Amino acid sequence: MVQGAKTKKTGSSPRRSDAAAPPRPGEQPQAEASQIGDRLPRFVAEARWLRWLLRLSGEQRVLLGLLALAAVLYVPWLGAVGFWDPWEPHYGEVAREMIARGDYVHPFWESVWFFSKPALDLWLMAAGMLVANTNGPDRFVGPWTEWCVRLPFMALTVLGALVLFVAAARLLGRRAALLGTLAMLCAPLTVFYAHQAVPDPVFVGLLSAAMGCLALVLFDREIPPGEPAAGGGRDGWLVAFYCFVGLATLSKGLLGFALPGAVVLGYCLATGEWFRLGRLRLGMGMLIVLAVCGPWYGTMFGFDGRDEDNKTFFERFIIHDHFKRLAVGVFTTTPGGTFVYFLEQVGFDCFPFVVAFPGAIAALGRTRVRPKDRGERMRLFLLLWLLIGFAVFAFSVTKFHHYAYPILPPLLLFCGLWLDQVLDDGLRAHSGELLAGALLYALVAHDVALTPKHLTDLFVYNYDRPYPDRDVDPRQTFQILFFAAPAVALSPWLFDRAAQAWHALRALWSRALRLRLGAAVRARLQGAPLERDEAAPDRSVLLASVLGLALVFSLYLGWSYWRRMSPHWTQRDFFYLYYTQSQPDEPIGAYLMNWRGETFYSRNTVRQLKELGQLQSFMAGPGRRKWLLVEQARLAGMRQALQPAWRVRVVESRNAKFVLATAEPAGPAPQPPLTPRPPFAPAQQVPLAPPPQNPAAQGASGGPAPAAPSPPPQPSGAPP
Repeated sequence: MVQGAKTKKTGSSPRRSDAAAPPRPGEQPQAEASQIGDRLPRFVAEARWLRWLLRLSGEQRVLLGLLALAAVLYVPWLGAVGFWDPWEPHYGEVAREMIARGDYVHPFWESVWFFSKPALDLWLMAAGMLVANTNGPDRFVGPWTEWCVRLPFMALTVLGALVLFVAAARLLGRRAALLGTLAMLCAPLTVFYAHQAVPDPVFVGLLSAAMGCLALVLFDREIPPGEPAAGGGRDGWLVAFYCFVGLATLSKGLLGFALPGAVVLGYCLATGEWFRLGRLRLGMGMLIVLAVCGPWYGTMFGFDGRDEDNKTFFERFIIHDHFKRLAVGVFTTTPGGTFVYFLEQVGFDCFPFVVAFPGAIAALGRTRVRPKDRGERMRLFLLLWLLIGFAVFAFSVTKFHHYAYPILPPLLLFCGLWLDQVLDDGLRAHSGELLAGALLYALVAHDVALTPKHLTDLFVYNYDRPYPDRDVDPRQTFQILFFAAPAVALSPWLFDRAAQAWHALRALWSRALRLRLGAAVRARLQGAPLERDEAAPDRSVLLASVLGLALVFSLYLGWSYWRRMSPHWTQRDFFYLYYTQSQPDEPIGAYLMNWRGETFYSRNTVRQLKELGQLQSFMAGPGRRKWLLVEQARLAGMRQALQPAWRVRVVESRNAKFVLATAEPAGPAPQPPLTPRPPFAPAQQVPLAPPPQNPAAQGASGGPAPAAPSPPPQPSGAPP
């Protein structure tokens, strides 16, 4: 277990950033106080297989611990379930089309060009599919597709948190940075997005890494104005910053460079420290960013293809998906949200660290616009990141719950700063913030425990989608966890009160003790101050209860809740049943639905039946038995439309949204006429004709489809 030395707070903590400032002329440099991670237990040196830890710095050991924690939180069950509708299979099918068409530059969806997202996320998905051979000769996409596709997205999420930790550790103190990074890794929205192959975790991971590098370039070493910037390590962080900005732009568009640029500009305007722009070497930076994202954007701006709405790439991605999304509103299921829209969602995003929100607000309220040391500069930098990001998404007409994700890193770092102050100052010094935080915790815990759907709505598209209450009901588990943490936090106070009550009862049997007790009670009633100091372990117990709840809650969300919810948001299991129980000449159609999953898992062979006429045409097509995907609410209407000519049988209906069914003619199948054999003619061996080749049954690579196995007895779903 990593240990750190405790230091006494005298004005400014030795762990804080201003302690690392260079000494003034004539002063002797002071030895840095031991920080968390600098000292290791004795058994580490005695265990031969752990001695390699002794060669690492304290910062490297903490980084290694955070990496191990992220692996435990995110890797199990990462690819055990299918892609969630609609975003994962939508972008996944575009990536699969890149492989099938051999064109990795111009995105394609179904039968038209796709211009709604840049290329980086699609390339990451395509790389994972190439490793998993998703577009191989087998009919099913295989058991490793989700693992290989989601792994890069999870890795970039963790990378952003670790780079930002390094910057915060050097500028704010390692313990505060550790607490803030733990909050980021355990936040429910981060846990869910680390399991998703969608653009948001890639963008926020790259943005966090870019902002961490930018802070180190601007504030890590104080250089007087007018002197040339030092090279070495700072140049490495500067190049990394511009690379991350270029990749973020290739992942999300204009926000990739606009948000860091707005923060730097706002900092210079607020402080007047314009000399810091010279450290950024803007000319070199523009060349790096253009080298990373310029070739693809230049190719697409010159491409004359049009999407399903007859828009060019510039019209769709820049005009429609950026400016119209901001000013007019497009593709939103919650139009017209007020300024409190994201305030509510941030509470769910960061639970249980909402207990630190009042303290974090107090900490950011004390931020100076004329900072005196690099710690104060870093606080102002984080504040501007938080405010500018919140303003952009709050003023946007298009709103989704997950749009608050880019502001979680600075907000949770402020929470870590406040928790670090509580450990230094004690609970009584922050009693008002603690009481407000306790109330906020109770309110959010109440809503989450009674309505777990709030958690699912953090990252899905349609908030009206039915929630599977019968199959996934974590309310009892949530209530136990949410009551246990406050009980642990209050246990020192409760035990202390119980001990006082016991001593008071014992005093009733002794006259001297009764007199002493009565005098103490009268003194307190007359306004005598408390004579007992706050016990130091009380603050540690409070922090342990918050961190313990966060770890257990995040493990439950990633290992159990998300895995149990997934069968109701993915179509993978339906297509596993279809491919294992159908013959190659039996087609599948999707009736009155377009949730994207049916297109990906069928490799774009599903028939989209968007009206009754298309359903009738599909049923009149080849194949005696037809397979149909339909929403639960539309099953009765489809069955009525097919009767009496077709007999509909439900194959799988445990999904809260969809049903998989088959339709066969109601009458018996016609038998071919028998050819009479001539009398006394010997029977001859007639060779069997090969089965007809069905182009739809061929693999995506053009080869013949493998022979279909015999139908198994109703499997429960796809393998993990």
